[in-house]
Amino acid sequence: MTDSLFKATETQKELFSKINSSREILDQRPGFHFSTPGGWCNDPNGFSQYNGKVHLFYQYHPYSTKWGPMHWGHVVSEDMINWKLLPVALAPDSSADLKGCFSGTAIQDEKDHFLVYTGVSSNGKIDIQNQCIAVGNGEVYQKSEKNPVLTAKDIPFEFNIEHFRDPKIWKKDGIYYMACVIKQLNECGAIVLFESKNKINWKYKGILDSSKDGLSKMWECPDVLSLDGKDLLIFSPQEVQENYDLGFHDGNNSVYISGELNYQDCKFYREIRNENGYTAAQIDYGIDFYAPETTKLSDGRTIMIGWMQSWESYITPENYLWSGMMTIPRELSFKNGRLYQLPVRELEKYKINQKSLEIDSGKSVEVFSKQKRHFEMDVKIPAKTSGNVKIVLGRKETVELEINLTKNFIAFVRNSSLNPGNISYRKAKLESEEIELQILGDTCSLEVFINEGKMAFTNTFFLSENESDLIFENNSTEKIDCNFWEIKSFD
Repeated sequence: MTDSLFKATETQKELFSKINSSREILDQRPGFHFSTPGGWCNDPNGFSQYNGKVHLFYQYHPYSTKWGPMHWGHVVSEDMINWKLLPVALAPDSSADLKGCFSGTAIQDEKDHFLVYTGVSSNGKIDIQNQCIAVGNGEVYQKSEKNPVLTAKDIPFEFNIEHFRDPKIWKKDGIYYMACVIKQLNECGAIVLFESKNKINWKYKGILDSSKDGLSKMWECPDVLSLDGKDLLIFSPQEVQENYDLGFHDGNNSVYISGELNYQDCKFYREIRNENGYTAAQIDYGIDFYAPETTKLSDGRTIMIGWMQSWESYITPENYLWSGMMTIPRELSFKNGRLYQLPVRELEKYKINQKSLEIDSGKSVEVFSKQKRHFEMDVKIPAKTSGNVKIVLGRKETVELEINLTKNFIAFVRNSSLNPGNISYRKAKLESEEIELQILGDTCSLEVFINEGKMAFTNTFFLSENESDLIFENNSTEKIDCNFWEIKSFD
């Protein structure tokens, strides 16, 4: 273990011990979502199954709650809900990555757990980004002496070498493929593809796809997958201009496109999305969802996890020892011409104390009072209902989820004295039909899955009290049926 890796791991141990010895800090933390053990985390990395367990790495800065020189934190789980903390996997401690170990992915390759990541270094004038590899046994990882294995010289045209990152690796028909993002000279993003027979020597194949129609500039965190007979590209475009009708908001978004990936001519042929009539659609319409990454499990399921925070609206309270959470892992499917996503089924075993409610038109019901915000609520709203339904969470301060059935939108508003951030409101269009909501509430987040995962809407918040009331306001024209469960936490 290098000195940098040892120092980061020791710092992590100190933070973890400090947090776990304080009831006040434990009550601030999510009950059933992964959050950093202390310090800062952002993008999920290396999300993969290895030797029967699911591994999650993440962009990590253990020395403060703000972004800093990137490490790879590491946790492992048998059910994707309860995560075990492991030593820090990567630190910026080699000539190829002294300025940071940026995002990447992982695969199990025979007996090894194989990581690919972006190493950031300097040429004396600017920071440059190249692709690096590390191999390990599920706990300890060794960087290759051949790092970086991919550099700007491997791309046969000029581009901005400060932006060449986020490798996605997979294996198909005995060949390894790696997709990365670059910033072209026109400032727009593109996904480039490489192939290799040995994971060390890589050959440039071409540009899979690039920013079009003025949707965005740079792209980040590409993911390439096949799902239910359809090829998908997932990526996170930056500098998006808001377009409510298409479902995009200002700044950083996370989108998917579907179609066909042709390996022979190295092109992704897009099809029109039925959500919006465009070639790309939003994955999650809330404020706090970015840089999703997928993996395929041995049981055949494709699982996605994302960073549950927004670059545009940093809201971590100043006195917290930790900053950064992940979404609940989500099972993906592609049906009826679109992407569906639902919480992993493993969550079911943590649900307790079910109760059913019928809430008449014009009535408000207190679902719980002065209780930790660890719950699932399933809501069924009949077709042709008008008016609105509101779920209000909090005591002195509140967050509010509104389902407007007259104007067909869902909206979230957060109010907090701790750190309200730059964005406190987000709304998205709903399709006019019967609406079923699966709402996951945690200490500082609300994830909403609409109509069996046809749409997702994720938002975070921090309130000054860690116990809340939950009020259901039925301002609609129909009776509403609800089912409610508490969710067990791990503190």
